Amino acid sequence: MNMQALIQNLKDQIKEAQLKLGYVKETMHFYYPPKTLAALIEEPALEEEELVKKLQEHANGSELGHLQFALRKEEGQGRIEVNVPPEGAEYVNRAVKTNPFLADMIALFGNNHACSLEQIRSVFEQYSTEYVCQKMPESADFDYVLYFEDPQIDAYYYCVKKEMEHTIYHRFTQKDYEALLD
Repeated sequence: MNMQALIQNLKDQIKEAQLKLGYVKETMHFYYPPKTLAALIEEPALEEEELVKKLQEHANGSELGHLQFALRKEEGQGRIEVNVPPEGAEYVNRAVKTNPFLADMIALFGNNHACSLEQIRSVFEQYSTEYVCQKMPESADFDYVLYFEDPQIDAYYYCVKKEMEHTIYHRFTQKDYEALLD
């Protein structure tokens, strides 16, 4: 079981939320599809209930504090709620360095709700000319995907869509992005 991958993903999500909304010492709630969470911790064969039980058994000992997990069933679909205690949010605020690329992306989207693909590409190009920008299939929920060839800069895949005069992005791990296309 790779709990470190989950811890890193949670830190990344917490830092992104803090950059967008500011820091508050509070419990943070995250929701994962069971398949996504199972792939992240490298336990793809576990059923939903088994997955929650195994995660709960390994919930102690991280710098994020005691994580709590719960299976939530809604309209026949399950998702797993992960609760990070206030000391986890505080740890991320205090100890996790801000990724300058992510800060620049958030600033672009925060200052320009209808930013163009060229503006997004410009942010990528500030950090490396070796990135991928490709149109997504017509059946996809997004228009473009952008990511760095060097994951040391930023390991996430940024899926971008123009919606009602606004540009939005969602970040995905590579595995989640690949699953999105299936």
